[in-house]
Amino acid sequence: MVMHFKYKQVARPDGTLVKIPSIPITLIGETSIDVIALVDSGADISVIPKEMGELLGLDLSGRKDFAYGIGGKVKTVEVKVGVVVEKGHERYSFRMPLKVVLDKYDFPPLLGRKGFFNEFVITINEEKERISLEKYHIRTY
Repeated sequence: MVMHFKYKQVARPDGTLVKIPSIPITLIGETSIDVIALVDSGADISVIPKEMGELLGLDLSGRKDFAYGIGGKVKTVEVKVGVVVEKGHERYSFRMPLKVVLDKYDFPPLLGRKGFFNEFVITINEEKERISLEKYHIRTY
């Protein structure tokens, strides 16, 4: 089955509003939180801010690394979290790696290619401002 989501309107740091291809998900660590995450085909891996990692009770003491993106170079630690994506009667849960940004982070949580894009066939329809996810059923690892 295919899950369809409308773009969400968010405020940029300068206060302007923009619609982005984002979906509601639940992140699961020691606790769980519901967030709206940007589906980002340009991100190698998913990313959340340190404050969110702390709320989830994630172990942030692992090996520190750097990530590079539009915001420049930031210090990160890679962890694994549980993720639930659901809409209507469709519900999918899996674990995925993500990077917790330890520096200042002014962006929404990002869903990147590693760990998220390999779970779904993803269609982004910019004209209709809609994103669709279809779960892969056959894994070819």
